[in-house]
Amino acid sequence: FRISASFRPVAMPPLTLEYIKNATGEFDVESVFQAILTERSLSVIEPIGRCCNLRWLDLSKNRITRMEGLSGLAQLVSLDLSFNKIAKVAELDGMPILERLQLQANAITQIQDLEGLKLGQSLKHVNLQNVDSSDFCPVCLQPEYSRTVQRHLPGLVALDSKRLKLPDIDREIRRVDEQSAIDVLEPEPWFSPKDLDLGDLQTYEAIESASQQQIHDFEAAIAECQGALKEAEELLRLQEMTPAN
Repeated sequence: FRISASFRPVAMPPLTLEYIKNATGEFDVESVFQAILTERSLSVIEPIGRCCNLRWLDLSKNRITRMEGLSGLAQLVSLDLSFNKIAKVAELDGMPILERLQLQANAITQIQDLEGLKLGQSLKHVNLQNVDSSDFCPVCLQPEYSRTVQRHLPGLVALDSKRLKLPDIDREIRRVDEQSAIDVLEPEPWFSPKDLDLGDLQTYEAIESASQQQIHDFEAAIAECQGALKEAEELLRLQEMTPAN
């Protein structure tokens, strides 16, 4: 098999705003919120900083050698630069709310190449290797690697997918219990002791004797109502018998 002398590898066109819009399907760079630009043979990424509303950027598996052109990404939360050729962490100050940074399989070798992490004070998750230590940057082999990263990023939650501080389960349970606790008022009794105190009325005969006056008044009222009803019925009957004029 013979390669023609006229054969040339197809070069990747430079990253432009038009390319970004075509790759994301957006008509305006300001409406680009997510950009997945993996395996594009990109080496220069400066125009990406014009996407001011970008939240999630994946530039993994390219040919990027420097972290540049990222300072305009003020809304970026997640940045994946794994599997590139980056030798130094830089420009994190232009991404003030960046929480997740992936740099596995890059060329970061020296401890001093991590100094740029100091500017990423919102970072919560940083990866320079996988949890099983695969796809590591050479700097991960340095004995002071983990301690240096934690010193630069005091608010870090996890390094290389390993949590640095496990939560206090007992405290969390107490906090949830306190939040879910409901203050229940003591129920008021339906009857007071006075209501239930019958005094001398402890037998049926005593209750009947004490109720005689009330029973008499009730029966008299019933009789009065019945008499009034009979009178009304008699008036209605007489009115029906009286011929109309």
